Amino acid sequence: MIRKLIAIVCMLTMVVALPAQKRKMSKIEFEKLTHNFGTIYEKDGDAVCKFRFVNVGKTPLVILRAQASCGCTVPTYPERPIAVGDTAEMTVVYKTMGRPGEFAKNIYVYTNTNPDRTVLQIKGVVQPKSPDDEPASVRKVQLK
Repeated sequence: MIRKLIAIVCMLTMVVALPAQKRKMSKIEFEKLTHNFGTIYEKDGDAVCKFRFVNVGKTPLVILRAQASCGCTVPTYPERPIAVGDTAEMTVVYKTMGRPGEFAKNIYVYTNTNPDRTVLQIKGVVQPKSPDDEPASVRKVQLK
C-alpha cells in the first residue's frame, strides 16, 4: 500500500514538475517591434507599414486579436493559423488626417504563445496640410 502511494506521488510530481519549455508551444518572432515612419505628410493620406513575423514554435500559431492604443491606428492580421516555420505579415494603418505632430502608438498582439502578448509600436511626425495643398476653388471659399 505504501509503495503504491509513493509511486503515485512520484508520478504526480513528475507531471506537475514538467518544465514549460518541454511542452509544445507556439512562438512568434517579429523581424522588428517598432516602425518609425519619420516625417510623413497629412496630404499624402494614411501611412501604412507591415510587420513580418515567423512561427518559430512547435505548434500552429494563432493570432487571437490585435488591438491598437487608439482608433487612429488599425491593425489587420491573418485569421488562419500560421504553420510551424511559416512567415506572415501584420499590416498597420495610421490615419494621418487631422493629426499633425509627433505620434507614438502601440499595437497589442495576442496569440497562443507564452507570453501571450507582444507589443508593437509605430511612431513618426505628421506634417500638416498647408493652404497651398487645397484646390483653388476650396481656398477661395475659405478666404471669403
